[in-house]
Amino acid sequence: MKSALFLASMFLSLVCVAGDVEFMLSSNEQGTVHLVTVFGAEQSEADLTKRWNEKVQSLCPTGVSKIEPSDKPLFRQKSCGDAVEVMDGKQKCEEIQAHVFGKVICNAI
Repeated sequence: MKSALFLASMFLSLVCVAGDVEFMLSSNEQGTVHLVTVFGAEQSEADLTKRWNEKVQSLCPTGVSKIEPSDKPLFRQKSCGDAVEVMDGKQKCEEIQAHVFGKVICNAI
């Protein structure tokens, strides 16, 4: 657990909005490992995965060594966020819009 926290602290994070999607990007200082998430409210899995792949290609000009998990990114239609909403007197987690997430390791230069 401590090593995961240390690893997370070694990444630089960036959030950017590009048209109809939002990217969240965390990269190590060397720019060889990236955690890439693409969010889109009305986007299909194919559209979001395409945008995710385009971002990965721009981050890894010499190619991709590995994608985790399972050699492809994960797609989630909706998921629970950290926030809790109260609706009709019942607690419910805040829903996060559809997103594609994956860890990318770029080829060495």
